Amino acid sequence: MTNEEKQKQLKRQTQRAIRHAKVKQAQYRKRKVPMTARQKRLRKRKQQRCILLCVTAALFCLILFGFISLIRFAVSFFSPSDSAQTVSVETETSAPPPVSYPEVDFTIGSTGCILLHSPFMTSYPDENGNYDFSSVFRYITPYYSQPDFMTAEFEGSLGGADLGYSGYPMFNSPDIIIENMKDSGIDLQFLATNHIYDSLEDGFERTLHIYDQKQIAHTGARSSLEEPTYYIAEISGVKVGFFNYVYETPNDGNSTSLNGMIMDQTSASLLNTFQYDNLEPFYCEVEQSISEMKEKGVRFFLMNIHWGEEYQLTEADYQDEIAQKLCDLGIDAIIGGHPHVIQPIDVLTSTDGTRKTFCIYSTGNALSNQRTYLMDEMPTGHTEDGVMVTLSLHQSQNGTVSIKGIDLLPTWVYRFQDNGSKYYILPLDDVEHLEEKTGIYDIYAEAEASRERTMEILSDGLLKCQQNFY
Repeated sequence: MTNEEKQKQLKRQTQRAIRHAKVKQAQYRKRKVPMTARQKRLRKRKQQRCILLCVTAALFCLILFGFISLIRFAVSFFSPSDSAQTVSVETETSAPPPVSYPEVDFTIGSTGCILLHSPFMTSYPDENGNYDFSSVFRYITPYYSQPDFMTAEFEGSLGGADLGYSGYPMFNSPDIIIENMKDSGIDLQFLATNHIYDSLEDGFERTLHIYDQKQIAHTGARSSLEEPTYYIAEISGVKVGFFNYVYETPNDGNSTSLNGMIMDQTSASLLNTFQYDNLEPFYCEVEQSISEMKEKGVRFFLMNIHWGEEYQLTEADYQDEIAQKLCDLGIDAIIGGHPHVIQPIDVLTSTDGTRKTFCIYSTGNALSNQRTYLMDEMPTGHTEDGVMVTLSLHQSQNGTVSIKGIDLLPTWVYRFQDNGSKYYILPLDDVEHLEEKTGIYDIYAEAEASRERTMEILSDGLLKCQQNFY
């Protein structure tokens, strides 16, 4: 029984007692029989007892009611209110506020293959046999240095001087070339090409050792299985993931083959490769790597892939299929190499319609000796052409990183004679004033022809980019 119920019951009992006393008094008053003196005294005493009982009951009720009220006041005073408790519960169960990311704009650049043919080995050593290719990058360095992060593909191996430096078909380049590339503004070098194993097992191991020793960022090949198969760079506070893979050439066994050379198992396990006739393991590895990098905070994914057919100005059907699958897996940008000519640009839409991927199937040659008069397979000049692609990216407050613009810089490999063949990588953004800026004359016609070849291949894709990314 609650306190209120007890209080009501007590009041009812008190009221009954009072009514009962009044009834008794009325009965006594109605009696006609005269009372004796003794009866009168007894009656008076009974009346006094009744009155005393009523007064006592009333006082008891008042005291009890006051005590209960005091307890209620104390409880309400020292306990949190219902509204406060409700707010507390709501605060504990409400979802955390969404994470807000800083809005950031940044750029990533990438250019074509850099490979040193035999004339580089004979024309660039000094009287002591030391090499320095920094002059090659003299005019392109200001452009390579403009993006917040610049990448390029080194196609060759670093087998060392004792093995003998060589160009095609087994590229073994002087170590200094990768330092010259870095000094020109290239922040990350892609190594997974079909010529990384040209100096065989020892040369493969040495190549990676030199990169590690000189602390030059690279991906596509690694020194140990403990290293990741990808590279993460933090650019303007935003984490970007880079992949690099090269196609395998078919062989009769289960070994990995590059350019028809069977790789040793250790080297093969340290190189990122894929097989055209068995792409599922490649896709699974990419998907797993994307998942790992997302856990590390990566918000944009770029794939450099060595693929396609040499000296073809358009991509093969199987390249389209691979690119579409990479788009579906979550790759945001695809930069292709290997054909030694520029191939078209495309904008892919994922199968579920939720994302778009930029793809250039080949960026051509940034540096080589594949001159027009030497190329029976491609005597049109396209092997002298390259392109630097710059992606303009924006991170929104919800953390999404999107492509907001694409810039293209056509480049041309200029060869001249100075104690042998020497080379410059020339930017073709202002061909009209190129001779004036460089001091190199009689090059306008060739430079303009190179620029026109490049833009003829890329202009349709660039328009598609403007329609999708701007």
